[in-house]
Amino acid sequence: MQWWCSAQGTQWSWRWVAYPGVWLFVAAAIAIVVSLVRGEPWRRMSFGHRAALIGGLASLWVALDWPLGPLAAGYLSFAHAIQFLMTALLAAPLLLYGLRIAIIEKAARAPWSGLPARLGRLLTTPLVAAILFNVIVAVTHTPKVVDGYMKYPFGAFVIDSAWLVGGLLFWWSIIVPVPNHGKFPLPLKLLYLLLGTLFHTLVAMILVSAEFPLYGIYEMAPPFPLIDALSDQKLAGSVMELGGLGLIFFAATIIFFKWANEDRKQVPQ
Repeated sequence: MQWWCSAQGTQWSWRWVAYPGVWLFVAAAIAIVVSLVRGEPWRRMSFGHRAALIGGLASLWVALDWPLGPLAAGYLSFAHAIQFLMTALLAAPLLLYGLRIAIIEKAARAPWSGLPARLGRLLTTPLVAAILFNVIVAVTHTPKVVDGYMKYPFGAFVIDSAWLVGGLLFWWSIIVPVPNHGKFPLPLKLLYLLLGTLFHTLVAMILVSAEFPLYGIYEMAPPFPLIDALSDQKLAGSVMELGGLGLIFFAATIIFFKWANEDRKQVPQ
């Protein structure tokens, strides 16, 4: 049993390992979600919102728990890439979309005033959120941080949590129209989405093009069947590039068609 998934330096085994820290983290996320949607908000939510909420929680759990969690922490760089995508680019927007109605209603009953509200407004401002997200992506994928933090449960917890927080901040202004994003037009959302994720593409290109392994924690890990460290790293870059582009393209397609539908409604019949 370990508190959180971290690099162990031992031969990989498919034997199940308990990670109570992950369970508590997911349980806390579920408790927050339930506190926001219980009662009338849940009854007014559509099937799509409910499915997104459940899917977001499930994605978060799968990303952090066994077997993906320990594989990402100390064995396979491409598992690390999958974990990042599932946390920041899948679980985060699904959770926000599922909670969208509840957040709007809570904001309407509790005006955004005071220091916490001002801080929340600042952090979810598109430019600030995009900068913070890309800083998190950059820092958490540097060899010094990966090699220095992933071998400790608390360090791995910090990285995983940073991905989730960064993802929530990044997607907030696209999905949630409060506190100050109701006038964030769809064309700008589309541009924000495409430009705001460029840095993860740069990280992916570096991983694919590198001639040697960049992360000691994966290079020095006990050999994993059928793949060497450099091939694993190139696969990680491909996963980040293609998987990330797929998720971003899906979201961009939704925004584009909403934009096209708005323009069609404004054309005189």
